Amino acid sequence: MNPKHQKVPIWAKLLFGFMAKLPVSWLNKLGAGVGYTFYILDRKHRGITFRNLARVFPEKPKKERESLAKNAFKQVGRTLLEIPFVFLASKNKLLNHVLIEDEDVLKDALKENKGVFLMASHFSNWELMGLLPSMLGYEVSNIYRPLNQKPLDAFTLVSRTRFGTNLYPRNTGLRWLLSALKHNHCIIVALDQHMGAGNGIRVPFLGHIASTTGLPAPFVIKNQTPMVGMSLERQGNNFDFKLKFWRIEAPEMTGNKTNDEIAVMTAACKSFDDVIKGHPEQWLWMHRRWRVVETDENMTNIVHGAP
Repeated sequence: MNPKHQKVPIWAKLLFGFMAKLPVSWLNKLGAGVGYTFYILDRKHRGITFRNLARVFPEKPKKERESLAKNAFKQVGRTLLEIPFVFLASKNKLLNHVLIEDEDVLKDALKENKGVFLMASHFSNWELMGLLPSMLGYEVSNIYRPLNQKPLDAFTLVSRTRFGTNLYPRNTGLRWLLSALKHNHCIIVALDQHMGAGNGIRVPFLGHIASTTGLPAPFVIKNQTPMVGMSLERQGNNFDFKLKFWRIEAPEMTGNKTNDEIAVMTAACKSFDDVIKGHPEQWLWMHRRWRVVETDENMTNIVHGAP
């Protein structure tokens, strides 16, 4: 999708421009307050968060899970209010807030000249994380899900592509993916989103069955395309982060396509266990990640910790 064809409304430019000029520390603190307000008022997503935390952390006392939920809402609020700064600040200004760890893992994977699947999740400030590979000089191509609000969609598209990332709407097919991998691009894949009926592979995520994208699996199986994990960990509650990379080793292939695809995506999801469980307040607990289990009575009954 060509961002040059997107017309950003003047009001969006003015609003985001004004917010971006505020000290990011103000946006951070204001965001925490907004997040806590939604924790109090948004009963639906508060309930989803409680159920998800009970599923993954059944051993934790209820009070501890409630504290995690409050902090998770605050983190989401911080991320949302930081978006104007993330979308409009210069590359150098943003990179000044990021410590990069094990970047050689990504560089080594790219030396194989097969492209790289950069596995990611909605952890910490995911908008900043999505910009970082292109900011660091890597060729990046991604699937893009247009927002329902056209003015915000136009602004978001321009902002997400300003460092060179190539974005492709879901409804354009996957021919672009073959070309991107051939030209050794990084393909960012979010592993923590629920996939609708018939669109995902059922594999464990944080120890519980979830419908997960299977996009990388055929390429890993057939072409041995490398998988690299990527996470952006917030340091404290400030606008300071650590970007980490790690290699996700593909399992040994059996020749059974279905089993091999499940094994590939299981390995990818498993690599995020320590990331999310190490700082659970930084992950997005507000969505129904385990919807496939919640809607299957037989599966719900056998999953430990399910409400």
